[in-house]
Amino acid sequence: MRQQAPRANQNWIFDNFLKMSTNEDVLHPGILGLRLERGFKHQDMERVFHAAQGRRALPKEWSKIAQEQEDKGTRALEKGRRVTAGQYFHRAMLYWGRAQHLIPVDGSPKKIEYYNGLARCRDKMIELLDGAVTKQSFEFAPGKSTYTLYQAAPGEGRKPTVLYIPGMDAAKEDYPSPYNNEFTRRGMNLCAMDGPGQGECNMNKVWLTPDNYAQAVKRVIDWLVTRDDVDPTRIGVFGASMGTRWGVEAAAIDPRISALVGQMPCVGPLDIIFEQAQPNFKRIYMYMCNMKDEAAFDAMVSGLDLRTHAAKMTCSYLLAGGEMDELCPPEDMRDFLKAVTAPKEFWLYEGVFHPMGEVAGEINPAIADWLLETLNNPLPAGYDRTVIIE
Repeated sequence: MRQQAPRANQNWIFDNFLKMSTNEDVLHPGILGLRLERGFKHQDMERVFHAAQGRRALPKEWSKIAQEQEDKGTRALEKGRRVTAGQYFHRAMLYWGRAQHLIPVDGSPKKIEYYNGLARCRDKMIELLDGAVTKQSFEFAPGKSTYTLYQAAPGEGRKPTVLYIPGMDAAKEDYPSPYNNEFTRRGMNLCAMDGPGQGECNMNKVWLTPDNYAQAVKRVIDWLVTRDDVDPTRIGVFGASMGTRWGVEAAAIDPRISALVGQMPCVGPLDIIFEQAQPNFKRIYMYMCNMKDEAAFDAMVSGLDLRTHAAKMTCSYLLAGGEMDELCPPEDMRDFLKAVTAPKEFWLYEGVFHPMGEVAGEINPAIADWLLETLNNPLPAGYDRTVIIE
């Protein structure tokens, strides 16, 4: 008998939920607000989810919209409309990214085709931004590289700098948009990365292991501190979703990190996300690790206790999550925070789910403000504050 994907017996539930819904919120409550904040357009998302009749149709529908936006960008560029063209290419880049991400199969011709669309539109956008965004790669282990997009803040001199770590459902191209960057407009440089198991790393078969993401972060920071526009004493890290784990792992081994933010927490035990939430999470994470043996994967993740890393952090720390988080409930957040001995702050948003799209317009500026203020004035030793936001 052929090997089935993890939790394949739940596919019929997955497909019927999609069919009954008119948008992605059925899978990720609050995700629409997050996507809108990042540059997705409402009419495009509506077209995708009205057309898709099941999970296997989503990559194709995203690719259709992506190609339309890319074609519009090409036509705008032919007419000399560089700003408009860049915005269309950004939009197409986001949609090609969704199309490729939803095929967690190494070597899939469609995944490669869709990822090439992402890369093509990203490069066109970068060219049209005239140096505002630059792309780099760094070897962090023999034959293994991590890939970054760097957005420099305006002005001369050394500035506080934030390294952004995406989650397992994202890539470096997703956030922040160069057309809506809360960090550079506050005078901070922003570097977004693809670490092992994400985006460009996957295309180059750089897979995730229990400890190599932190090594990739460390290598990017090695480069950041050599730049003449980066203040090496004011390095912050911002991790989203699964990036909240990798950020903690990095801060535990790299004292150059002065401030750390985790938003959309995944800091507790992993049984909920991999055994109780919708099946794609487990499939995608197994793909990121290049693992096909579900029992071996279960054994690996069962031994991942983030609290051992939390106890080693010394930097100022902020954890921001939703009361209704379906992947990491507040009791898991609080249990994790007990292990954090560094100065810390906890923001809990009432009535908000994991993607936090319900408050995306407020929380992104708030995190940028917190990072700027904390990189300039670190939290004092013993600091421990909880804020409940209604």
